[in-house]
Amino acid sequence: MRHLLLIALAALVTMPCVAQPGEEKAVLAVIDRFFAAMSARDTAAMAQVITHDGVLYASQPGSGKPAHAMSHAGYLTNLAKGTERLLERIWDPIVRVDETIASVTAPYDFHVDGSFSHCGTDVFTLVKGPNGWIIAGGAYTMRKDGCTPSPLGPIKP
Repeated sequence: MRHLLLIALAALVTMPCVAQPGEEKAVLAVIDRFFAAMSARDTAAMAQVITHDGVLYASQPGSGKPAHAMSHAGYLTNLAKGTERLLERIWDPIVRVDETIASVTAPYDFHVDGSFSHCGTDVFTLVKGPNGWIIAGGAYTMRKDGCTPSPLGPIKP
């Protein structure tokens, strides 16, 4: 019996760490806050969910152009200047958490003033600090053609 207990204990100790569902939910909550701040063009709320020194990279597959980089500071400036209504929706996110780093990958669609603009894949990297999770950077593809319709259905006006 003692031998079985030792084997069970050894199995538990050597099992890989798996992210707790609470951590995955906390990571996704930050992503939700990012999109809500973007839609509201709320730079104060956006500044709470992104690092000051992060970078976003946009790639247009098939364009032959390299990925375009924009600092988080530049993103905040552009967000404040714009007037269009923005809506970005993700679905089927894949969340990976390892201690104090996390990533989220998901397909998305993007709408401007209620009209479809483009789709692609979002990839966010997050870090966990004393105040919780924050977006350290990201990358996304942008395409207008060949988009799979969102399982979320049409947008609501």
